[in-house]
Amino acid sequence: MKGGVMSLELIDEVLMLIDSKREDDYWDFKVKYHTNSVDLLHDIICMANNRVDRDAYIIFGVADKTYKVIGVSNDENRKTQQQMIDLLKDKKFVSGIRPKVELRSLTIDGHEVDVLVIKNSTDTPYYLTEDCEYQGRRVRANYIYTRVGDTNTDINKSADINNVEYLWKKRFLLTRSPFEQVMKRLANKSEWKHDEDTYYNVYNPEFTITISDDDEARRRSEFYAYTLTDSSTTYRNLSIKYFGTQLYSGVVALLDGARYCTPTPEWGFLFFGEHRIDPNYSLKYFTKDSPSYTLNKFLYDDNDHEASFARRRFFEVVLLFENDLEKDAFLAYVEHHNKVFIDKFNGLDRKFSWIEADTEKHREYIVSRLKTGEVLNQMLIDFRSTHY
Repeated sequence: MKGGVMSLELIDEVLMLIDSKREDDYWDFKVKYHTNSVDLLHDIICMANNRVDRDAYIIFGVADKTYKVIGVSNDENRKTQQQMIDLLKDKKFVSGIRPKVELRSLTIDGHEVDVLVIKNSTDTPYYLTEDCEYQGRRVRANYIYTRVGDTNTDINKSADINNVEYLWKKRFLLTRSPFEQVMKRLANKSEWKHDEDTYYNVYNPEFTITISDDDEARRRSEFYAYTLTDSSTTYRNLSIKYFGTQLYSGVVALLDGARYCTPTPEWGFLFFGEHRIDPNYSLKYFTKDSPSYTLNKFLYDDNDHEASFARRRFFEVVLLFENDLEKDAFLAYVEHHNKVFIDKFNGLDRKFSWIEADTEKHREYIVSRLKTGEVLNQMLIDFRSTHY
């Protein structure tokens, strides 16, 4: 796997964990890969059921006593990403839901170190419905394993009842704040019903989403509206409430003659000089882990062909990042390669003849931002191909 911004972040965290000279709730060092696949499976399940509600790491190639970096390049039991997935794929997990894992290779002190990232999830507790046995070691059916501190539940025992209760609470979002709960529930549209401009959750009707008229005199259409068949825009207020308490508020734009509804994206800025006072170019973006993008997906009807077309055109000029880390790294990349950006910007020969604006200056403003969005989306593809 290619190195990149995510690998750099992971390297920094792994180095910090090595420097701590200990193991804990979400990380475990292994000098070598497991010789018995059942022991590996047991460790993965324990980490997937960790008590700290975050991604967990099994770090291969670091001694768990001296914390010296050994590396795994000569380890005959070294696994690939696909082998890790295959290990889990044929096991009988409850409800058929398996831990999600990602194997990352890092270079630390001149050695290859593999990090198995076990993704955090609310699908806990993970456990098997059939025994899995190999060479005298057995992960038992219906036993729930977890990790507390630096210790995994013994393979021949089930976790203490208080830890099991916590994992079930996590599944039902009872360990999350009301805001986190509603954001998680938005991912399942079937849980929601709506009456005109009010949505409520079927299982938790105390969660409501209301879209109401905006009393303010709203600005004219933003540049992204001009990629659509109808550039007219209506702005409305969106409010998420829990038992009447407002958890979130924002503005949504009804685009393309109200065929497409989306929260308004965030502003970002590019500075091509030493002084970061006046930006050279502006952009609009979402991050996939943001509430506004969660709502963007929730409000989008993917069975509506007109909405699908509008959304596709919208994201041709609005950027979509994985998270703030990727966004910041990409903007730094563009600022460093500003000549590439300017050449692409100037070389974009589309005339945008359909744009009707109040003044020529306003038209130039719209065109500049449309071109900026198109060029940045092109550069984002290049950025990802070279950094991941």
